[in-house]
Amino acid sequence: MVVIGGGIAGLAAAHRLTGAGLRVTLLESTGRIGGKLRSGELAGTPVDLGAEALRVPRPEAVDLARAVGLGDRLRVPAATDAALWTRGALRPIPSCRGRDVLGRARTVDTYEVSLRAAVPQLFEAARHDGALLTGVRAVRRRTAEQQRRLAEERQAAERRRIAEERRIAEQRRIADRPGTAGQPGFPGRPRSGPLIPRPRPGFIRPGTGPGTGTGPEAGTGAGCAGPVSPGGFAGELGSGLSSAPGTGLPGGSADGLPGQPGGGFPGAPRGAHTVPDLSRGGPDYLGLDGGAGTLAGAVADAVRAAGGEILRNTPALALTRGPYGWEVRTAARTLLCDGLVLATPAWTAATLLAAEAPLAAAELSEVAYASMALVTMAFRRSHLEGLTAFDGRCGFLVPPGDGHTIKASTFLTRKWDWLSERAKDLFLLRTSIGRYGQEEVLYLDDADLVSAALRDLGEATGLTARPVATDVTRWIGGLPHYAVGHPARVTRVRNGLSALPGLRLCGAAYDGVGVADCVASGQRAADEIIAAEAA
Repeated sequence: MVVIGGGIAGLAAAHRLTGAGLRVTLLESTGRIGGKLRSGELAGTPVDLGAEALRVPRPEAVDLARAVGLGDRLRVPAATDAALWTRGALRPIPSCRGRDVLGRARTVDTYEVSLRAAVPQLFEAARHDGALLTGVRAVRRRTAEQQRRLAEERQAAERRRIAEERRIAEQRRIADRPGTAGQPGFPGRPRSGPLIPRPRPGFIRPGTGPGTGTGPEAGTGAGCAGPVSPGGFAGELGSGLSSAPGTGLPGGSADGLPGQPGGGFPGAPRGAHTVPDLSRGGPDYLGLDGGAGTLAGAVADAVRAAGGEILRNTPALALTRGPYGWEVRTAARTLLCDGLVLATPAWTAATLLAAEAPLAAAELSEVAYASMALVTMAFRRSHLEGLTAFDGRCGFLVPPGDGHTIKASTFLTRKWDWLSERAKDLFLLRTSIGRYGQEEVLYLDDADLVSAALRDLGEATGLTARPVATDVTRWIGGLPHYAVGHPARVTRVRNGLSALPGLRLCGAAYDGVGVADCVASGQRAADEIIAAEAA
C-alpha cells in the first residue's frame, strides 16, 4: 500500500493500514510530516505553530492520540470562555439556535445574557414594551426546543457511528479467517508488492514536483475566516476554532459560558493533570501536554514500529494504473501497490489524477484555498498586570468588516495549564491574519505583520508592552474553502473514481477541515481499502 501525503490524514490512513497487517509506504514531498500539526519553540518554550486542539464530539483524533500512547498527555483547557471584539469592545459571544459561534451549547438561562450582548437596544425597548418582552420569552422557548432536537440528532449520529464500527469490525473478522490473510491481490505477487528500482525518469509531469504531497501547503485544520467546515462554523482549531491554524480558539463547553470564566472540565481543579474521563461529559476540545503537534510524530513512530516506511522529501511525480495495480513514480524509483491513498491538497490530487481520471481531476482543480499567517508572541507576565481583558478568557474572535487586521487571538497561557507551568515568567498568545479573498496583508514582511498584530491587540485589550520573542508562521493555501455545492462536488469526484480499484482520497479538501475530520477521513479511506482487499 502507498499513502501520498504526510499530513495527519495520511498518517492516520497509514496507521490504520499497518494496524491491519498491510505493508505501507508513505510519501511526503517536504522534509516535515504533520501538515497543519506543527510543533515549535518560542522563548525556550514548546508551542504549537499550527493546530493546537483536538475536538471531542468527533472522537477520532482523541482516540488516535490514545492509540499511539499519548492518552496520559491529554489535557483539558483551563479556560474556555471567549469574546467577540466588535463595536470597540470585547463582548460575550452571542448565541444562535441554542449554540454560540464556537459550537458550544447554550442553556436557556444564558440565552438572555447573549441576547443582551448582541442587541442591547432590544432590552432597553423591552422595558417599555410588554409585547417585545413576550417575543423575547418566545425566542427562549424556541431555543429550548432546538436544544432538545440537537440532543436527539447527536444520539442518532452516535448510533450510526457505533453501527459503522461494528460493520468494519465484522469485515476485519472475515478478512482474518484462515485462508484469506496474505491472499494475493493480483496473480503472481504479494498483495502489497515490493519497491521496484527503476531508472530516474527523464520527465516530470507539468504541475508536479516539490509541491506534491501534504506538507505545509495542505490543510488539516479549520478556521472561521472563509473556509467553512461541514461539521460546523467553528470546526476545531485549535485548528481552537478547530485544530487548524485559522483562529486558534477553542470550542469550549457549557462549562465555559459567560459568567463562568475558565470553566473547564467538570470535577477537575485548575491545573490538575488528570486523564479526562469523557464518559461523564466535559469540554468540546482537548490539548496535549507538549502541544498537539506532537501527535503527528507519535503516529509516525507507531507506523514505523508496525513495519511501515515513511519517506520524506519524496514527492510523487505520476500515477499510472497498470495490469498489476498502481505505479507511483518518484524521482528515485517506482512503487507498485494494490491500494493507494491520496492524502494531498486538492490541487495536487488533481495533477496526479489528470491522466487516469481527467473529469475528477477537473473537479478537484476547482477547490479554492485560503492562506493565513499565525503571529505567536511571548510577553513578560508582569507586563499584563492590571489588564482585565485577559482574565478568564482563552481569546477572542474578530468579525469581518470591522476594519481590523487580525481575525482572532488565542491566549495560549490562559488556555493550557501545561504551557503556563512551563513558561512561568512568560505569557504566550497568538493572532491569526488573513481571510479568504482578502490575503494581500500576507505579503507584508514578518516585522510588519507583528506590528499590525500588536496594534490590534493594544486596541482590543489595552496591551502596550513589546514581546520578548515572536514567530510568524505562514500557511499559504492552508485551508480549503468550501463553496456552495462542495458536498455535491466531492460526491461527483468519488463516483468518478469508483472505476479505479484500490484508490481513495482523504484530507481536509473533502469531509471537514478540523484535525478530527482529517483523521476520520484518513481512517475511512484505509478501512475501505482494507474491506476491498478482504473481499
